[in-house]
Amino acid sequence: MVIARASSPVHPAQPPNGNASTVRYVGADTVVEMGGQTAYVYNVAQGTLRKVSLMRDGRRHISRFLCPGDFFGFMDAPESAHSVEAISDVTLVRYSRLNFDALMARDPALRHRILASMSDELAAMQEQLLLLGRKNARERTAAFLLTMANREPQGRYSREFDLQMSRADIADHLGLTIETVSRVLTRLRKRRIIGLPSSKHIVLLKRRALEAIGAGAI
Repeated sequence: MVIARASSPVHPAQPPNGNASTVRYVGADTVVEMGGQTAYVYNVAQGTLRKVSLMRDGRRHISRFLCPGDFFGFMDAPESAHSVEAISDVTLVRYSRLNFDALMARDPALRHRILASMSDELAAMQEQLLLLGRKNARERTAAFLLTMANREPQGRYSREFDLQMSRADIADHLGLTIETVSRVLTRLRKRRIIGLPSSKHIVLLKRRALEAIGAGAI
């Protein structure tokens, strides 16, 4: 991935150490654009972003949502295959690619975090292929809700959380229409598998039932 000029100014903050700086973007800013040369590696400190690709017919595909703790920009490639856009206001720790390899060699903890992030990225790609190729709309939506719940600090013990992304973002991630996503969420609510106190807030009322739906068991 590559760094590109943001759609609004990036506001630098006090760098956490001599090897990195902290930058902030507001919702709808583009942090990384498709194409160009790799310049930085980023770690998400706060907020949510989306990895976006445009298909030849103009349709948008969101391959992954980036949450606190995630890294991006570390894959070696001549140009970025995705844009990375802020969904909410975000704070990122930014490392220069020129110094990053040397920094990882000196910092075993950082190297471990990068390896874990790469493993998560590969697992997410495999899950996305399965999701789009094998699962129906109800299964895709259930699996997505569980994935987002599991990415909360409480992990698999998360009972409720906020979705930062819009229904359109979810639809473009799951390969569905906005209407289908809304319809599936409404059905899950009516069956009291989830609660929807607001359009963004999700409560898992029957997690095992949601897991069974996501696995195609019911």
